[in-house]
Amino acid sequence: MAIERRQLELPEMLERKNFDVTTFFSVILLLIAGSLAIYSATYAANMNNRFGQQLLFAAGGIGGMIIMALLPVRWFQVIAYPLYVISLALLVFVAVKGKLVYGHRSWIAIGSFQFQPSEISKLATIFTIGAFLNKGRDLSKAKNVLIICGLVVLPVALIMKEPDPGTGVIFAGLMVILLLWSGVDLFLLAAVVIPALVAVLSLFGQTPTVISVLAGGAILFFIFRRNIILTILAFGVVIAVAFSTNFIYEHLHQYQRNRVQVLLDPELDPLGAGYNVIQTRMAIGSGGITGKGYLKGTQTQLRYVPKQWTDFIISVPAEEFGFIGAVVILLLYLFVIFRGVAIASSVRSMFSSVVAMGIAAIWFLHVTVNIGMALGLMPVIGIPLPFMSYGGSALLTNLLMAGILMNLYRNRKVLF
Repeated sequence: MAIERRQLELPEMLERKNFDVTTFFSVILLLIAGSLAIYSATYAANMNNRFGQQLLFAAGGIGGMIIMALLPVRWFQVIAYPLYVISLALLVFVAVKGKLVYGHRSWIAIGSFQFQPSEISKLATIFTIGAFLNKGRDLSKAKNVLIICGLVVLPVALIMKEPDPGTGVIFAGLMVILLLWSGVDLFLLAAVVIPALVAVLSLFGQTPTVISVLAGGAILFFIFRRNIILTILAFGVVIAVAFSTNFIYEHLHQYQRNRVQVLLDPELDPLGAGYNVIQTRMAIGSGGITGKGYLKGTQTQLRYVPKQWTDFIISVPAEEFGFIGAVVILLLYLFVIFRGVAIASSVRSMFSSVVAMGIAAIWFLHVTVNIGMALGLMPVIGIPLPFMSYGGSALLTNLLMAGILMNLYRNRKVLF
């Protein structure tokens, strides 16, 4: 089949073969589920203004999604570097002049609307990595891998100033997934991932620290068997991380240390840092197989889970529609995530492939971490559930990404 090198005209865009039905309807159904959950979560508290605001965000986001789906696909690559620079400038601004909300300086206030620059920086970083790799970079060279790491570290460093460790975790996961997808040398990837795993295991005590360091060293020295100097340097980083983790942990804010402790044992502070996790588990478990019915969830309507319309939104459909309702929502997420992977596999340019995989990775990481938080499997780090959690910045950005994914599907035969 010949490769097309032109942008599709509008009549062609509307043809069934060029319209990404799976992504469009899965996203719309998730928006509906999220809107119903937000209405229920705010119903008893007489806070239905949140529901109205979310509908406005959704309407604006759907408009943005349609525009993104119809733009010339080449424009995304053209704006990659300028958008990245603008996103960094916004992150610098928010670190200095941003609005302080719940201890985080993460928002820029424009009238009554609050915008979170870290959301758009995710998309800007994906575009920039895609534009960089589209020039045929060899990822067996450490220089190119370090450049990609640098493109991720710059926004993360500014985001951590807010502080927003949750978004930092998403960026780190995004970097690993994109490097793997782009064919990075596995030794170089291991040199990045092993220290991160050692840092996590070091929180569990001295014995896990020693075991993880020895296991990491064995992998680097005996499995990969690369240049001895590079291997020693990589192992030196592992040791440095192992010894520095506790020092860094002691210098975290108290609420951040509490969240790490609660991850290990939610019952440690059942009325404080562990309260949300315990109540969310109860709400999810109380829904049973078929749920208690819409607007009839006791945990939801009696507001046992604070601010459940944001980070713990999954507890609402899980309680009111039970296991079946929760599974339906998870299946919708699987549809859009695997659709992103399928599009990344079918497009003709490296830029399009990286962008599609980056969008799928962002959604996968958000869903995994958010539901992991709700179940007490991960620390509570303020990660919203895509298309469902209340919030204008995240919803608008996710809908823009959905539109871009639809655009890439429509232009999957275009090489540029």
